[in-house]
Amino acid sequence: MKAKLLLVLLLAATGLSAQTTHTISWFMGVPSSQTTMTIEVGDTVKWTWDDTAPHTVTSQAGGAESFNSGTLTGNDKEFSHTFTVEGSTSYRCNIHASMQGTITVQSVAAVGDNKVIDFQYYPNPVTDVLTITSGNIINKVTVYDMTGRVIMTSTADTPNVKIYMDSFVAGTYIVTVNSEKASKNITVVKK
Repeated sequence: MKAKLLLVLLLAATGLSAQTTHTISWFMGVPSSQTTMTIEVGDTVKWTWDDTAPHTVTSQAGGAESFNSGTLTGNDKEFSHTFTVEGSTSYRCNIHASMQGTITVQSVAAVGDNKVIDFQYYPNPVTDVLTITSGNIINKVTVYDMTGRVIMTSTADTPNVKIYMDSFVAGTYIVTVNSEKASKNITVVKK
């Protein structure tokens, strides 16, 4: 019971905050398509080490912001940075130069400019297939577990997406649905 109450409080706190945390899996061979993103001022990026090698997350000279994780070694190590300045910042691992990306920070849209995807999803809770339908084209769907780890990412170019969750462990997942210049997070329970 305490665990369920804690989960509800965590989800409520997350829902009340306008800030978004973006998670990047940081490992040897990570493609730059997974390490380059556009976020809003005030958003946080969290890098999680997904191998046992030593890595850094270090901003490059000339970027909008500077940060340095120092050398961290081991699975599940994390480094977070909250971005407060508009502009682009390139970063890399100082040990493995092929591990690199760019974070572009944009100002927060005014209330009238903020776009949210209009869509439906069902069933919830889900046992095997989660269906997401929208009046807009869905470009990408990402599923995260409650620790923020990416469980699955799928690109699409359709208003209807099916996520096959039958092999997922029972629990609560955050599903991020993206269309052009709009996104929405939903909480899904897998039975």
